[in-house]
Amino acid sequence: MRKYYVFSIRRELLVLYRDNPGNLYKLLESIYRMKEEEFTYGYNLFKQICISIDNLELSNRLYLTMHNDLVYTKIDNQHIINNLYKDEVSILTIKKSHLVLESNNSYSSFFSFLNNYQKNYFICDFESCDYFFLDDIELVVK
Repeated sequence: MRKYYVFSIRRELLVLYRDNPGNLYKLLESIYRMKEEEFTYGYNLFKQICISIDNLELSNRLYLTMHNDLVYTKIDNQHIINNLYKDEVSILTIKKSHLVLESNNSYSSFFSFLNNYQKNYFICDFESCDYFFLDDIELVVK
């Protein structure tokens, strides 16, 4: 199962890192791997890079968009896709600072919804050292 962290990046930083996403990944990874005594610095750095997510609005919009789909369920703040035909199980947890997406595939059906919702998402899989701007992956998959 892959674990993706989805961050909403500030627009001014999108311009800076669009052509060099590796540096943005390194910044976020350094925050992810910080020691406990560095949390205050990490929090301040994170707030300079990312913007808060309106988790209630995003959760409601996702539910309204997908609630009629048979492969979709919602439990508390977790949105789940269990699609046996595409062999996909994805769980999206919405938080104020970021989203956490766990999926058994490299591509999740949630990516399409998120890209339509907002264009400044940056996706990181810190365990696999994988990262990409969400709108870049959509161009490849379409």
